[in-house]
Formats: sequence, C-alpha cells, structure tokens
Amino acid sequence: MSSTKAQISFEFTMSIVIGMLVVVALLAMFANKLHEVVNESQDEQMTTVLEMLADEVDFAKGAQEGYSRRFSLPMTVDTDSFSLNFTGTTIASSYLGRDFTKGFKYSVNTSICLESLNSTTQVFEVTRTSNEVIVNVCPDCEMDYYDCFYYDFNSLCGDLSSDEVLGCQEVYCLCD
Repeated sequence: MSSTKAQISFEFTMSIVIGMLVVVALLAMFANKLHEVVNESQDEQMTTVLEMLADEVDFAKGAQEGYSRRFSLPMTVDTDSFSLNFTGTTIASSYLGRDFTKGFKYSVNTSICLESLNSTTQVFEVTRTSNEVIVNVCPDCEMDYYDCFYYDFNSLCGDLSSDEVLGCQEVYCLCD
C-alpha cells in the first residue's frame, strides 16, 4: 500500500514539474514575440523619421529656386535618442545599435552629423537654390517677436483664443 502512495506522490510531483516546464516555455515564447513586436515598432518609427526628412528634401528638389522651409523632427523614438548623419546622397541614422539608411538619386548639400537630437537641433531648414538642395540645422531657434507682432498686427493671430494664438506664434515665430 505504501508503494502505491509513493507512486501517486511521484506522479503528482512529475505532473507539477512538467506543467511548470510548459508554462516556462510558453512565457519564453511570449517574451520573444513581444520583443520582436517592440523591435518592429521601433524600426517603423525610425523609418518614418527618415521618410519625413526625405520627403522634405524631395519636395524642395521639386520646388522653385528660393524655396525655404523649416521643419522639426522628433527628438526621440520610444524615449531613446537617435543620431543622424547626412552625407551627399544618403541619410544614415543609428538607433539602439541598429543602422538605418535612406538614399537619394541626387546630391544634397548639408553638414548634418548629429550625435543625438535635442531641443536645439530638432529644427531643420531645407532650401532650394538654382542648382542644389541645402539642409541645415537651425541652431538659434528663438522666436522672432517682430514677425509675431507683424502677424498679430495684421490680425493673422489676433482673433484667436489664447491657445490658438500660441499655436499661431509657434507657426510664424519658429526661427529668426
């Protein structure tokens, strides 16, 4: 009779051990899948940032001489900084040890090589001259209050609510 009790105890213990192994295996699979999903999301976000920059450059390439536009890029992707390196016909970015690139069929004149974006380097300016596209960081990005007052004086911002006025000033008073 005691050997039967021992056998039942042994079988019960083995079933608990096997059940725990199955649970650990399932947790490992779920963790791996979650990691893949997070990496894919980060890759898509980084690709979107490069596409935003490329779209600005492509639009400037098709614009007339004298075209100029200021735009901003996010400082982080999922709260992690990324770097930019813009050389000739390629935008390269490094993010969490992974490299991303976007190429052009034409040369772009720029000196952008940023270790990481921050509040003073997230604003860029793209300009079209007669024969080239120029992309630069807009380092001294402070409000031009003269233009703010000009737009306000001409009622371009004046009839708006206080929140809308701030939004208007952000649009018209981005950089000097």
